[in-house]
Amino acid sequence: MSTGSKACTSRSIWGVVCSWWGSHLGSFEVLRVLSLKRPDVTVRVVLDIKHNPAITSLLAELNPAVAATVIDAGQDGMSIVMQIKEALDQGALVTLLADRAAPDEPSLPIEFLGEPAPFPRAPWQIALSLGVPVALCFGLYLGGNRYRMVFERLTDGFVLARKDRESGIRDMMGRYAARIEAQARAHPFNWFNFYDFWQAPRPFAAGDQPDRRTR
Repeated sequence: MSTGSKACTSRSIWGVVCSWWGSHLGSFEVLRVLSLKRPDVTVRVVLDIKHNPAITSLLAELNPAVAATVIDAGQDGMSIVMQIKEALDQGALVTLLADRAAPDEPSLPIEFLGEPAPFPRAPWQIALSLGVPVALCFGLYLGGNRYRMVFERLTDGFVLARKDRESGIRDMMGRYAARIEAQARAHPFNWFNFYDFWQAPRPFAAGDQPDRRTR
């Protein structure tokens, strides 16, 4: 079953192609389901090929066409942004996982399940620079051979004055984390986490305070 999928795959509803921000909650199976249900929709996955060989292999098994069009996140930042923009201009849906920061990656402390955890800034800087709408996607396993595909509209695309960018990015990251938390509480066995998620990969910058939101 699916919830909200039409809003995220139809140009006639949003007027523009949206991007999908996923997480390590749920299953990449959602990509195969989409490709089977909507062969007219091109999915481009942003993934660090070198550091995610297992996921790269899984994508190749689920959908070789999707695997062949992966945007390598191991490139320099400008190259990644330009490839994402090109994909969106061509009508593709671009998806990436935005919940884990690499040890050398800039992050912000965002409250998650009661404690501040490091979330990467880069996805939100990309969304801001491109002004692209962002939707969240979850492929939730319900047991047996049942999955629920959940798509949530997070933003229609945001353009911020320079003075408001930092607070705007933090706000989007807080909303994103809050939605992952809500799904994790509702479906705890779908959260694939096998390390101390709250341990910062590097000390937070002086003055950083975790974003706390009412759920």
